[in-house]
Amino acid sequence: MQLKQWLDGAAADAALVDDFNEICSFGGRRSGSGQDSAALDWALGRLAETGHAVQRINVPYDGWQCLESSLRLEGSEAVLACKPLLRSASTQAEGLRAEVIDLGAGRKEDFDRAGDAVKGKAVLVRHEYPFSGDHMHRRRKYDLALERGAAAFLIASPWPGGGLLSGSSGRGYGKPGIPAAYVDFETAETLRAALDEGRAMVSMVVRGKEELGSVAGVGILEIPGGRDGKVVISAHMDGHDLGESALDNATGVAVALAAARALAPHVGPDTPGLTVCFFCAEEWALSGSARYLDELAPQERDRIKLNINLDTVAGDESLTALFSDFPALEPYVNQASAVADVPVGTWLPLMPNSDHANFARHGIPAFRLVAGFNKPDCRVNNILSPGDVRGIIKEEELRQALRVTCAMGRVALSISDAELEGLKAR
Repeated sequence: MQLKQWLDGAAADAALVDDFNEICSFGGRRSGSGQDSAALDWALGRLAETGHAVQRINVPYDGWQCLESSLRLEGSEAVLACKPLLRSASTQAEGLRAEVIDLGAGRKEDFDRAGDAVKGKAVLVRHEYPFSGDHMHRRRKYDLALERGAAAFLIASPWPGGGLLSGSSGRGYGKPGIPAAYVDFETAETLRAALDEGRAMVSMVVRGKEELGSVAGVGILEIPGGRDGKVVISAHMDGHDLGESALDNATGVAVALAAARALAPHVGPDTPGLTVCFFCAEEWALSGSARYLDELAPQERDRIKLNINLDTVAGDESLTALFSDFPALEPYVNQASAVADVPVGTWLPLMPNSDHANFARHGIPAFRLVAGFNKPDCRVNNILSPGDVRGIIKEEELRQALRVTCAMGRVALSISDAELEGLKAR
């Protein structure tokens, strides 16, 4: 069968959309809820249908649960909408009272401009569309607030009517931190209006519970090849509890399942092996994949020659490969793009916003395939929000991502060991 015909058949996978809907049906799949674990077990059953060995392992992560939260503007009867960041520090039992300082985008220059005025304040900054070349991640803003002596951290959605967002502070067990929460666009406007009148004083309560002994599942399909190296396709199973985590990342999991079905018959004596990994606790500062890779035996880690990470691969018609500072990946991705007859944009600098970053940290050529890069007005901007539901995903986008992933897999399986090794070149 010619490659184009095979790709046409692979992209037409009859179970792709059903799998996608099934994953969404587990709910938002926040790690610690049980939903991610149940979805992982289901996905392992689907992978086992390839006829190859599957396993589930559990790795520790810093679990946490929010028990109570509130935010009030003094002098106002309104209760302001807020959602604590995962692993936020708790306030004292009676809460925290602090004056608000608005630092706009909340970049380093904004903190520098404010200087000592940040100390003891509740810092208000703005969330940014996460898939753009100049994006600054919320955790970097949180870290700046902590370093500069802020009393609390508030990060606002930039989208009117979009509701609250969800995300992680990245704080680990026993590490310093400050109470931190998302607020919606309208809450930020209320605070801004109070500041325009002279002063905004908020009362904030966050009560969280450390969940010691938490574990995150990692699901693994191993298809052995005849060569020592292997290619890893990865996607994260967990999400947030505001929607269905359809974009982020039911799209990636469904495409990985279908790609495994299509590529399995093409792994053999003359190819490297193929591994499919599903990680939980990705939304907890990439903890699941970090622990998995850190605990692999060095010789086993060295066998991984390439990581194709699928995360938010629909929601827009455009696809981009984020290269993690491995420039030699560009000709490989361009070749696969030509084979698939689907344009794939490229971005060289490391963006540590998904599990590919942990592979790259170990020197493994890795990239994230993502939809909607540099397109903040596309449907991908529903990520982390109540709007991240299956209804915003178009079937043709899922099938396009599958076609590209299968082309990437076939190219990686067909090139020599020397060419695979060459992908490491910097």
